[in-house]
Amino acid sequence: MKGILNLIRFFISCLILFLILIGLGILIGKSFLGVFIFVICLVSYYYLVFRNSEVRVKKAYSKLNDVLMKDEAIIEKGIDKRPFALLSRRQVFAVTNSRIIRLERPHLGGFLMEDFQWKDLEDAKVSENVLSSVCGSTLYFKANNKEIRLGSSEVSKKFTVFPEFETASKAYKYAQQAEQSWEEKRRIRSMEEKRAEAGGIMIGQNTSPSLSNSTNSQEKESSNTQNDVADELFKLKKLLDEGILSDAEFQEMKSKILSRSTRNF
Repeated sequence: MKGILNLIRFFISCLILFLILIGLGILIGKSFLGVFIFVICLVSYYYLVFRNSEVRVKKAYSKLNDVLMKDEAIIEKGIDKRPFALLSRRQVFAVTNSRIIRLERPHLGGFLMEDFQWKDLEDAKVSENVLSSVCGSTLYFKANNKEIRLGSSEVSKKFTVFPEFETASKAYKYAQQAEQSWEEKRRIRSMEEKRAEAGGIMIGQNTSPSLSNSTNSQEKESSNTQNDVADELFKLKKLLDEGILSDAEFQEMKSKILSRSTRNF
């Protein structure tokens, strides 16, 4: 609805401006002068906003290419639909293989770039707006990394853009894939850290401290081997109780430890 409301406000503003100019013209006895000024305002608006807009869009996209890193490729890119920037320049955004980029373009030229990497993505949403052919869609990204502003205040980084619905859908799909990929990476990393904290058991490797080079007797070796096996089984049971290992993984690792100890005997 935001796009529709923006259009309604814009047309109401134009109507108010028209009435004011007509009123001023009547006061000075030249009503046509008010109409003439209003027409000049409309022509100027068309020239500044709509004329050669495709050329300006290409220039905006070229800015995206200028800020890309080495080996970074654009997956999808888009620009705000006009109802969301009736009196301003439209935002440009790009979804790349490593991050999300947004460019804001001030009235007087130049641009302001903001971005965040996929590993920081916390949420992504897409919705089709009313009269999507005119108002497009709303695409929302939120990063979970905190940036420091005004000393101690912390805020999450958020991007909201309003491109074509097809463009927004493709960008959203890639964002979901990236989010799931990084969630899996974090899950695996967390599991590895828990295993390391529990003793770092590796299948097929003896994790006990190495014995000294001097082997005094067969009995000492047997005693150390039994202690190692018991220690590994204890750590293995702890991983099972904590839910880090499944029953199938527990039985497999247990069998390998026991079979290795049997060979040592």
